Amino acid sequence: MRFMPIVLLILFSVSAHSVTINILSEYSSPVEMVTSNPVRIDSCQLLESGGLRISVSQSVLFNDVSFNYESWTIVIDSDWCPMSCDRAALDNSFKLSTAQLGGSGEMCLIACAEQGDTLWTCALEGTDEFHVNPFVTEISEGGYLVNNDPDCHSTCTEIQSISSAGEMMCHYSLYTDYLLDLPEPIGETAAHVHSLRSTSSGDILIGGDVQQWFTSPVAGFVCLLNGDTGNPRWRNAGYFRGMASVYDAIEISSGHVIAVGTTARSVESEESPFPMWDTKQAFIAVLNATGTLQKMVVCDLDIANCFYSIIETDQSESEFLIVGTGSSSYELVFLKVIISI
Repeated sequence: MRFMPIVLLILFSVSAHSVTINILSEYSSPVEMVTSNPVRIDSCQLLESGGLRISVSQSVLFNDVSFNYESWTIVIDSDWCPMSCDRAALDNSFKLSTAQLGGSGEMCLIACAEQGDTLWTCALEGTDEFHVNPFVTEISEGGYLVNNDPDCHSTCTEIQSISSAGEMMCHYSLYTDYLLDLPEPIGETAAHVHSLRSTSSGDILIGGDVQQWFTSPVAGFVCLLNGDTGNPRWRNAGYFRGMASVYDAIEISSGHVIAVGTTARSVESEESPFPMWDTKQAFIAVLNATGTLQKMVVCDLDIANCFYSIIETDQSESEFLIVGTGSSSYELVFLKVIISI
């Protein structure tokens, strides 16, 4: 374990409550990301020895349409020294894939058994032949949250909630003008969704990034959809240092929402009309239950420039575990954090 002074640059703070964020310790694991998809913390168990057993997973796409999860179990002791790191085999007993339905071009989600038998097929409402790259999250209550991005000029991305039996529960078209609070639906890009979570009330919590035009800066956003209808309850988007991406957003025991990701200054270049990212830094943002930003903290760290996932590990002590990636490599970094609200 390495102890070092952690520099926290507070960019925004407004709240009737005092919100404090402190990073206690960090651990760099031998796990390296195999794709550009964000890594998610699935569980974190406190061991009798005082150490942690951490399970992380990453969605892996096969042949552009079939996908599954690759996972690792990482054990660290009470001094945050590595004890073991096991890469779990892919679970091939149950696979999901997507395909285009005949003439309509609408996409469908297909669940297959290990033997290849189709268990169920669910049409993804709102999609067409231009939708690609399905992002699927299996939720603990059973079922799936699905997002499909368009591969052409569009200001809409589709969000679906599907039961474990393949029944469409709700569908919503998430528009860029809503996320950026634009006066009229004008633009050419759709939101990129990086995180789909189910809340304690069954609503859908979304994190990602969005820009109006391909030449516009990128804003990170958090959005909450009604779990029964798919209609939006609230959204919050920000450019933070100039550009930002939210890679995970979770509801915590107090009812607040914590979002993590990366941010940087937006740099203009004479050689390119597109906005460029300057040096990236990881951030933590705390929102209340109605989506109002309470505190935004940028972390000036040598060990990580992007936070990918966060999980609440100890409610009584306000402890959280964050996974990120190193500034100079794709090696995973774990940080123990206190967030007092």
